[in-house]
Amino acid sequence: MKRFIAAVSALIMSFFVLAGCGGSATGGAERAEPLISAESIDENLRFFLGVTDKNLDGDIGDRAPTSESERAAAQRIYDRYADKERYGNLKVTSLDAETSKFEVNVSTGNMQNPTEKRSSQNVVIRLPAPENGQGRQVIISTGYDNSFGKYSAEYDGNRPATGAYDNATGVAVVMSLIDYCSENAGTLFEKIDFDLVFVFFGCSSYNSLGAEAYMDKGMTSHERLNTLMMLNIDRMGGERMYLYTNEVSTPHEKFIRSVANDAGSVYHTLPDNMPIINGMYIDGVYYAHFAMLESHSVFIEHGIPAAYLFSGYYGGFNLSDLEKKGSANLGGTENDTYANLVSKRGDYARQGSDTASLVARSLTADGFVEAATAARTETYDYSFWVKPLWAYLIVIFVIIALCVVLIILVKYVEKKHPFVPIVRRMKIAVFGMEYETKSEEDIFVDIQRRPKNPFDGY
Repeated sequence: MKRFIAAVSALIMSFFVLAGCGGSATGGAERAEPLISAESIDENLRFFLGVTDKNLDGDIGDRAPTSESERAAAQRIYDRYADKERYGNLKVTSLDAETSKFEVNVSTGNMQNPTEKRSSQNVVIRLPAPENGQGRQVIISTGYDNSFGKYSAEYDGNRPATGAYDNATGVAVVMSLIDYCSENAGTLFEKIDFDLVFVFFGCSSYNSLGAEAYMDKGMTSHERLNTLMMLNIDRMGGERMYLYTNEVSTPHEKFIRSVANDAGSVYHTLPDNMPIINGMYIDGVYYAHFAMLESHSVFIEHGIPAAYLFSGYYGGFNLSDLEKKGSANLGGTENDTYANLVSKRGDYARQGSDTASLVARSLTADGFVEAATAARTETYDYSFWVKPLWAYLIVIFVIIALCVVLIILVKYVEKKHPFVPIVRRMKIAVFGMEYETKSEEDIFVDIQRRPKNPFDGY
């Protein structure tokens, strides 16, 4: 019986552990015709990197945060959408107005240099709604820098990685969305009455500093209150697509997943047993994981509903930010080039098309504003449960409660089945006594006459 109970317990535990390994997925039905094509994703990706058939490495460089290459990339995006002949309905903020100085640690070899102040810039593009009396807006963002490399004083500007996967693919998706929304603004604003703000964050791979700067100096308190939702897009081409909004279920996640399901687009949830990092990335949450370490977290901690759309592979037990099971990562390495993206992450254009189309469909679907509004008030506040002090107190309380239960259980068993000690009767064996009458309760002791003195018999 004991073996049976142990086997059943092991099976139950294994089920709960394995059930959280890969998360769940929504979508998977027949794929609807995308609003934004995969060809447009690849075209914008090549434009941003400066890729040609003769130069697959492009001409923009590696876009390390705060570098001249990053500034050149920002200028390329700005110049494209500041073209009034092609994008007359867009309002593009000057790069100087969106430039901030950050203190970064510059490392050279194994030595730690003093902190330096360096500049980075966001690119902010607004598509205003003709009738927007309430001043509401939706922010669609991505980071345009490259996570590979350090801030080296000896850096010569010639690293091989161009950040094609991480995160030129995200840039291509947002660029394609700008093109689509600008070209279809007439029909778009028949369905929505809020501005669309497209933000390309600089220095996003360094503690989301671009998003911090935008929140601090780029948004007024009125804009924060009237931002319906922030959608952050990152890294297309991994094994699975993911949608993350918060550590708990949210109304806007349910809404976006319902739109994805109708379009036949598959988006996974993170596994419940995903490894966590001991550190605080969102104020009030005393741990972090890979889905938190991006610009949307800045908005979440300010109470703005946010959604993060990205690709990768999270099986539940992997302790690193994986892109594909059984395959080395491209992002954050010197191998993150356009040629490797095409050959090793060939789904980037299709995933980018699905993601851009999902965002466009969500904006115009019935119930979008209601879901975004509900997310501010109906999302469960879990901050109490992640404070270390309360966690320790809860553990102590549980231990005490278990001890009390154990004591009560022992007392109950003692009362139900009291312990009755075996009392053994002592009998004196006399010469000629029949020993066959002995029972388990009897003890026979032979008594002989005490000698007259201790030396008798010697």
